[in-house]
Amino acid sequence: MTARRQVRVTQSFFDRLDELFPEQRGSSGEPSATDFLLHEIPAIIDRFAVAFESSTLPVAGDPEIRVLITAGVLVDFIPVYAVLAADDAVEIIYLEVDNST
Repeated sequence: MTARRQVRVTQSFFDRLDELFPEQRGSSGEPSATDFLLHEIPAIIDRFAVAFESSTLPVAGDPEIRVLITAGVLVDFIPVYAVLAADDAVEIIYLEVDNST
């Protein structure tokens, strides 16, 4: 059995989430920040917890930061940035979304 890492979400992630998504769902069904947290983040946390290194790529210019690029339920592509903390936990620090398709 593979050991699961602890995964933490930092304030910088939540700040970015608030920049990308409104507090309430849009009139045309655009997802809210809460929608993203309920529908997208659980699978992302699972991937980081069980396969951090194999699911991510190092970021050019800062190899300590790694990025997971995944397809979403509510948005097309989600790059999520994380670092490995001193206690071997994964800390999610930033995200982007691409809903251009």
